[in-house]
Amino acid sequence: MIPNIILCHDHALLRNGIKSWIETHSQYKVTHEAGTWAECEKIIEAFRSSGSPNNHIAVVDISFKAEYSPAAHEENCGFEIIRRFTALGVPCIAYSSHDSGGFVEHAVSSAVGAKGFVSKNADEEILLAAIRAVSDGKTYIQAELVTGLLEVNCISRTFTKKEKLLSDALTIHNTNAEVAAALGITEKTVVNYLTILYDKAGVKNKLEFLEKMGRLN
Repeated sequence: MIPNIILCHDHALLRNGIKSWIETHSQYKVTHEAGTWAECEKIIEAFRSSGSPNNHIAVVDISFKAEYSPAAHEENCGFEIIRRFTALGVPCIAYSSHDSGGFVEHAVSSAVGAKGFVSKNADEEILLAAIRAVSDGKTYIQAELVTGLLEVNCISRTFTKKEKLLSDALTIHNTNAEVAAALGITEKTVVNYLTILYDKAGVKNKLEFLEKMGRLN
């Protein structure tokens, strides 16, 4: 059975363009659209109430901006949308201009649950290929992004247990003082660990580290 498409993108012009291209160049139909967090919630609640969200695939813009959401603290609320659809059994494809290996890794991790990842810079045919693969029960990652994903995995494996804890803490706490308090160490120790982490990741600062490792979530 051909799945229907749920399209979550907060830019109406781009959303309409994606919808038109999908429906013109394939057998898929976009049956649900959301441009706001409230519209996403409405679709999710309707599926939850009906108990039958089967035969749908959601294409979700990771950079989805929410006027209000339980994930309003997140830089990219699309991750939370993917989590909610995934919890209902709706497979999701992450669609993003952020295509570093870290973002890909985070999107397809068990913490988020996307079954596919496509860069907004990719040709539209790539998005259709992702939809077809996910429809067949496969995971699809755009070929050009796999190298970055492997790089991040290699970097992560070099982290010690304490470095991993600090890396995770950076996603929650804004300042070195907050990280130090959370981990029960001194700010000087935090700075020392950051120097090591930045060197291993080949970056110069916290923002570059979080973006490369996919921690802007």
